[in-house]
Amino acid sequence: MATPVYSELELAINTLVTQFQAASADHGETLTVEEFQGLVSKDLPTMVKTEGEQDGLNELLKQMGVEDGQGVSFENFWELVNSLATQQFGLLHKDKTAKCKCLLL
Repeated sequence: MATPVYSELELAINTLVTQFQAASADHGETLTVEEFQGLVSKDLPTMVKTEGEQDGLNELLKQMGVEDGQGVSFENFWELVNSLATQQFGLLHKDKTAKCKCLLL
């Protein structure tokens, strides 16, 4: 049987899942706050700033739906990914429209 050839999007999704699992010391379903902070510091350093900013980290966790004392689930992490992807799309969309010098008739 032939090995499937995955698209870039499928590979990106696989990367998100495997990086989340790898960040967990016990490969569990949730990350501790410290494990989550390590994940975003290592893998999202230019999009998410958390080092030395406890208030910023707490606000980020709150925005993701993580309550005090709760672990960070993949669903919580997906909320962050969704937010970052939406922001990135907006930035790219604005760049494309701002660079367009065409006239609409």
